Amino acid sequence: MNTQEIITPVAKFIEWTFETFLVPMTSPFNSGVIFLGIAGLLFWLRLQSKYNQKAKEKGDLA
Repeated sequence: MNTQEIITPVAKFIEWTFETFLVPMTSPFNSGVIFLGIAGLLFWLRLQSKYNQKAKEKGDLA
């Protein structure tokens, strides 16, 4: 038994794993990350707007 007989099945298994699970998962995962990023940005901008308005009312804003 040589090393090639051990490495080839392991490599085929890893390749199968990537093609079966990881490649189809990338598109929804990337879309989800982008969506969460945009939602977080909008939330932060909304909070920042409220903080700025409160600071203007108190006269703390320079």
